[in-house]
Amino acid sequence: MDRTRQGVALGFLAALSWGIYNVGAEIGQATGFRPADLTLLRYGGAALLMAPLLVLARHRLPPLRKVAVLALLIGPLFALAFNEGFQRAPLSHAVVIGPGMSMLVANALDRWTSGTPLSWMRRIGIAILIGGLLIIAADAPAPRASGGSVLVGDLFFVTSGSLWGIYVFTMGRWKLPPIETTACIATLATLAYAPVYLWVWGLPDLAPGLWAEQFFYQGVVGGCLAFVIFAATVLRLGGGRAALFSALVPSAAVLLAIPLTGQWPNAIQWMGVAVTTLGLIVSLDLWQRQKALPGRAG
Repeated sequence: MDRTRQGVALGFLAALSWGIYNVGAEIGQATGFRPADLTLLRYGGAALLMAPLLVLARHRLPPLRKVAVLALLIGPLFALAFNEGFQRAPLSHAVVIGPGMSMLVANALDRWTSGTPLSWMRRIGIAILIGGLLIIAADAPAPRASGGSVLVGDLFFVTSGSLWGIYVFTMGRWKLPPIETTACIATLATLAYAPVYLWVWGLPDLAPGLWAEQFFYQGVVGGCLAFVIFAATVLRLGGGRAALFSALVPSAAVLLAIPLTGQWPNAIQWMGVAVTTLGLIVSLDLWQRQKALPGRAG
């Protein structure tokens, strides 16, 4: 049970980190950064920060083949899909479609490969989580880009959410070391993406202070800390249960917008935060698991 408690604590911390990253991404796009720029900062920043680790841990790095698969799933393609969707569809669509697809895909794969049906508590909890996301989505702003296709934006969110769900399931099956794996993914993603970025987009002319701010949000928090913490969550809880914490990211972003942007949640958003938190507690089914064998995660 100690590993379960650790996993739950890490899951909340991961959701908090992703919430900071999401608020930072919104700030970045509002100050002139393009999706391609934020993608470079996310993986390039993490690769730069974790480069010394690759040298120190060079004898215990995960297999390159597995790193390549994970980098394909949640590397630049994932980040570009999310950020492109963010450009076209309302934020309300992002907070429902992305986390919803992640939860459903990870749990469906877990159910399909293990042959064990989801417990009723897990099913009820997922339903409550989705309900909480829909409540947050009810406070719908206008689409991000005038003349842009909202449907195309939604398809980008479906893609990014599905990729994340497959990544969570795969990490749960492979049980790779969180820190070393994150460093390898960031480095491989940067090596593949940086030349394409420089050739196609090039660096925008923005103030150094803005670059430093987004380096923190994208590289330090989104590309480094959040990935490591979430990978550790998957190791302790398994892919299916860890994926549930994705649904807390919108609530975390709503709450973090208070100190970071000065935006206070309205009544609908407060209700969404409460319902998603309740859904997570029900889904984890901690009371029932206390009766099971100690240390068992699923």
